Amino acid sequence: MSSDKCNKHQTRRAFFSDVTASGALAAMAMAQLGSQTAATAQERKPPMNSLGVPPSIPPWPKGTTGNKYDHLFCTRMKEKPLTDTILTPTISFRGNSDLPGAGINMGIRYYVKPYKMELQSHHHDVDEYLFFLGGQLPDLTANFDAEIEIFLGPEYERHLITKPCILYIPRGFEHNPMDIKRVGKPLVFMPLLLSPYFNGFYQTGYMQFIGHEKID
Repeated sequence: MSSDKCNKHQTRRAFFSDVTASGALAAMAMAQLGSQTAATAQERKPPMNSLGVPPSIPPWPKGTTGNKYDHLFCTRMKEKPLTDTILTPTISFRGNSDLPGAGINMGIRYYVKPYKMELQSHHHDVDEYLFFLGGQLPDLTANFDAEIEIFLGPEYERHLITKPCILYIPRGFEHNPMDIKRVGKPLVFMPLLLSPYFNGFYQTGYMQFIGHEKID
């Protein structure tokens, strides 16, 4: 073998050796960096108590005195009931009507008698959540004793609610009529509509309910 060929062979071998060594070093460096990153993340993660809350919390603030944010509080929530099947008073938050800029509507209704609440199918342009709960403290789920008939979807799929639940009504989803058929114990019904005011597209047309008379 000529000296030129030997030199080329040795040079090629050295080149691949250097590449292999460089790759190994790079892999080791990346592994070490990953370990350091994981260790750092572990060190930065604060310890949690059984509720998932850091045991060390900032000191309670001393605060300031003023009325700059008084407009964010709604203190008038009581309304006259719309029907005698609801014990007075009812609790309602009428969204933008009660607090300018608010984006939800919700109410708390305490039913003691059967009542056909909605006679028409309708839908909203926002999501809605319907809460069905028992009306006796301390456990609003353990004292549920009622039967509510509700129809869902354009095909009027019938459902009978006999236990506490939350019903999700996606925007545009057709729902109702709804009939509170039996009330063995007081029933708490709480509708929550993600809109500044109540509105719906009913079979007989569009309807909106901006507000209702408050009582002290």
